[in-house]
Amino acid sequence: MSALTMDEFLSHKRLTDLARFAVPDGHDLWPEIERAARRSTVPRSTSRPSILSLGFSGAWMAVGILLIAATFAVLGFGLAVLVLSNDERSVPATQPKATATPAVSAPNSSATSVPTVSATLPSAIRDIERTVLAALYDATGGEDWNTNDGWLSNSPLDQWQRVTTDEDGKITDLDLGSNQLSGEIPAELGNLPRLKLLYLSDNKLTGPLPQGLTGLSALDSFHFHNNSGLCAPIDEAFQTWLQEIPSVIGSSCATEDSLDDREALVQLYNALDGENWNNNANWLTERPIREWYGVINDASGRVTGLLLESNGLAGEIPAELGSLSNLKRLELGNNQLTGEIPRELGNLSDLESLRLGGSPATGGLSGGIPKELGSLSKLVVLNLRFNQLTGEIPAELGNLTSLETLLLAANRLSGEIPAELGDLSNLRSLEITYNMLTGEIPAELGNLSNLTRLLLGHNQLSGDIPKELGNLSNLKALSLESNQLSGCIPATLGGVSNSVMGLNVRPFC
Repeated sequence: MSALTMDEFLSHKRLTDLARFAVPDGHDLWPEIERAARRSTVPRSTSRPSILSLGFSGAWMAVGILLIAATFAVLGFGLAVLVLSNDERSVPATQPKATATPAVSAPNSSATSVPTVSATLPSAIRDIERTVLAALYDATGGEDWNTNDGWLSNSPLDQWQRVTTDEDGKITDLDLGSNQLSGEIPAELGNLPRLKLLYLSDNKLTGPLPQGLTGLSALDSFHFHNNSGLCAPIDEAFQTWLQEIPSVIGSSCATEDSLDDREALVQLYNALDGENWNNNANWLTERPIREWYGVINDASGRVTGLLLESNGLAGEIPAELGSLSNLKRLELGNNQLTGEIPRELGNLSDLESLRLGGSPATGGLSGGIPKELGSLSKLVVLNLRFNQLTGEIPAELGNLTSLETLLLAANRLSGEIPAELGDLSNLRSLEITYNMLTGEIPAELGNLSNLTRLLLGHNQLSGDIPKELGNLSNLKALSLESNQLSGCIPATLGGVSNSVMGLNVRPFC
């Protein structure tokens, strides 16, 4: 008969470590097994066992059964965690909010480190999100951010600066724009299943976006522009994910630029006094145009965005911008633009946002609103306010069926409000205050069922207030003051805000 030594017995310790996961309160089974082993010498029988050896064999069998049961418990728990984490998005929002979990302390160096599984799944998931934010902080120089209050603390995540969570404590918004982030985005950022808003623009981030971001299936607003070198991979899978996000502002890692688009940008720079812009980083250099300040490009190297608002631009908008056929966002407002709006902008068939609004302190654009803008079928925002535009509002603007915002306030527009504006079924905001408009308010405006803001004050409108305006059930703000209107305001509009909108100009009816 030979004896199984203590070292041989202790070599099985790594198996018994698994037993720790099977005990809900994290109780460690190993010290009890080890103490039992040290109290005796365990015989290894090579002949017919004696009654004493049978006793030890029974003990060994009990330990073995315990280890096997613990192992199966671990496997069962692991499968449960896997299934629940895959179905995590289907958990009702009404589930109890998990309490905050303190940061995990460093393991004792005198014992083997074994990870601990949280007793409740929501807490474990929240701890994962805390780890994700810590990885982002470390990878992007968090110590040097403009604001980092609360980060890496044990406070609830919604107390970390610029982090928003839902009622379950899950992260929904990360607004880190203009916050001095530097370095590359860590792949771990893709492990935030409920993230809806991610703003990383105007920082010093570099490199391609990590493929792991495609795990952000709930994302509906993603801005990462104005970072030197940060761009989106151009592979089909990543681009497909990117295109499914409703609002994206940022460039792709195109292998080469469109030479025609580059030439149009040079014309823009020269026409609008580029040397004196507030920020003209990389303009006219050999750097890819996606690294020129305010320029967005797609995977083919075509320009899709010019975001140069409040940047000290001065002069007339060059007609060459009409050749940027892939352009989706042309935002040059709050500058010192002069001259007329080029009718060539009507060629930009993919345009979704046209912002040329000035500021009260500047002279602004002059001339009429080109009727060619009425061909921009994808246009969602048209902002031309605070300029010196004259003439009538083109009836062709009624063709902009995708339009949600039409801002023409503070110009010198005259004539009547076109009835065709009543065809803008998606319109939410119509602002044409402080002009010289005459005639009656078109009854067709009552068809704008999605309208929330209707600002018509400070014109020369006359006639009765159309009863059809009472159909605007979503209206939140109405301005009719400083006109020559008669009649009464539909009683259904009695709940509309009148703090600055002058609903007291006429009685309700």
